[in-house]
Amino acid sequence: MTWQLDATALSTLLDARQITPLQLLEQSLQRLDALEPVLNAFTHVDRDGALVAATAATARQAAGARLGPLDGIPVSVKDNIFVAGLPARWGSLLFREHIPDRDDICVERLRAVGAVIVGKTTTPELAMLGRTDSRLSGVTRSPWDPTLTPGGSSGGASASVAAGITTLAIGTDMGGSTRLPASYTSLVGMRPSTGRIPRRFGFPATSIDFQVIGLFARTMRDMRLLYGVLAGPDPRDPYSVRFPPQPDVTPDRRLRIGWFTAIGNECATSEVAASVAAAVGSLAGANCDAAPVSAPFNLGALRTFHAVLTAAAAARVVVRFPDRWRAETCENVRAAAERGLAISAAAYVDALDALATWRADLTAAWGEYDALIAPTAAAPAWRAEDEAPPGLTSATQGMFGAWVNAAGLPGINVPGQPHPDNRPIGVQIVAPFGHDAVVLEIAQRLETLAPWADRWPAMARTV
Repeated sequence: MTWQLDATALSTLLDARQITPLQLLEQSLQRLDALEPVLNAFTHVDRDGALVAATAATARQAAGARLGPLDGIPVSVKDNIFVAGLPARWGSLLFREHIPDRDDICVERLRAVGAVIVGKTTTPELAMLGRTDSRLSGVTRSPWDPTLTPGGSSGGASASVAAGITTLAIGTDMGGSTRLPASYTSLVGMRPSTGRIPRRFGFPATSIDFQVIGLFARTMRDMRLLYGVLAGPDPRDPYSVRFPPQPDVTPDRRLRIGWFTAIGNECATSEVAASVAAAVGSLAGANCDAAPVSAPFNLGALRTFHAVLTAAAAARVVVRFPDRWRAETCENVRAAAERGLAISAAAYVDALDALATWRADLTAAWGEYDALIAPTAAAPAWRAEDEAPPGLTSATQGMFGAWVNAAGLPGINVPGQPHPDNRPIGVQIVAPFGHDAVVLEIAQRLETLAPWADRWPAMARTV
């Protein structure tokens, strides 16, 4: 069944003309229509636009003029990313009428290679929640178990790929918002180094430079394919042209890895810790040397400046709607905005100074490791209506993700050994700034040791 194939395999079929882009789109929409009433993964489905794109891709295929391996492949884009002519509501009633007139750079690049944008996926309001629930679009659920959350804030994106609606998805990642949902749904989810995928046209930045474009796929070859299309400099984004050379990483290079499953006195559940340990242990047979380490950063300092920056980010958005925001925002955004409005300019600059010091201290404490491996989330997915897993706070649940964003580092989630009850568990790989090739290589080695492409939720097989 072609819905189970990854984008790379589908592209091979398209090259051989064994299937057409129009047929792929029809299959994607059939699956969406069948599963969406339960999952609630999409906030807008662009049937007409997708049909136009798939028709053009089919004509190119017939003429032997495909634009590349993503030409004709259905993809989804998160609600908070600008796609010209499609709603970009940021999960918020405040933006319910907002339709941008131009694409963000990543969408430009998708269109340039012929990808078919099926629609926009759900996010919590302002992408500021670890599960996907908002007054605008309601609760999004996991195809692994509809009582569970697929995570946030890119929950709709992870649900779409995990259910086989699209093979690829574009999200964002401010504090783990791609990697955590991927860990809950047995996907590969990547946060590239800050600036590696350029941005220009979109909503105001949240938490200064913490948020980046995030990528979802089922296989490492698909992740490399999508990353290869979207990454690279663009003069419209100065961050994208300030990179050190990529390290020369080949499968035969021996890599040094540090790993941890706790940060101070806070730790992952025993099942998550066991999954991480199993992945690290397997890498001994994949040309890697691994050693336990302490987390190279101060979690308390991170939480302090992160709270200031995210509160200020919420405040700078809502003040644009002085007569509406208190009545139309979700409780978590409203509370954050109230805190942000009370922050002085001096306190905000102090937070920026604390961030700069924290980043320097982390770099100094990193050691001689090519990468660090840790849990992606402290626990597997939990009940969709609850704030956090039983016995944990949302702060502990997300503590393995947010530090990567604050430091601007590349991080990737790959599926690890599942929980005994079959809930997916993710393993996270993080490398120094600009060393995206390292996390891709280690993830590739883990996939070779324990392939995960055939791990499908039962719901996906019902369509």
